[in-house]
Amino acid sequence: MSSLKTNQNRHLMRQSGFTLIELMIVVAIIGILAAVAIPQYQIYVGKTQATRVINELGQLRLSVEECLQTGRPVIGLGTDECDPRASASNLIVGGSQVGIVLPNNMGVAQMSNPLTLTTSITATVSTQVNPKLAGKKVEWMRTSAGSWSCSSNIEAVYLPDSCTYNDSL
Repeated sequence: MSSLKTNQNRHLMRQSGFTLIELMIVVAIIGILAAVAIPQYQIYVGKTQATRVINELGQLRLSVEECLQTGRPVIGLGTDECDPRASASNLIVGGSQVGIVLPNNMGVAQMSNPLTLTTSITATVSTQVNPKLAGKKVEWMRTSAGSWSCSSNIEAVYLPDSCTYNDSL
């Protein structure tokens, strides 16, 4: 009976860890998952950055409509001029249209000046984003009927449904 216990103890002592092949299989599985996950994560980051730029520009549509409705189509800070209230963003390249000094690496959307019934709000994406988006353009265009549409030359995989791909921007 004691020899049976000794054999069982030896068997337990030999199986006290992972074999090299088991560890290699786990590392291979993790490598395969990472190879799939990292590019998908980069696409996700690009989508969120593109959506943010499009939404930041889209918020200016209300200011443009207000300026047009009140008869103040000239952009500036004078008493009878329109202040579009564009916020600076680190995802956009472009200087202030009302003469405000912007912090480094910040930009604002650009609008046609004076504003018209077919005005546009445009922005160039900065280099502080996913490299597939850097330097691309986004544009919100107003029709004379008052409706707005978004187009961009950012690859369609990164664009939200509210914006269409336009290679000619």
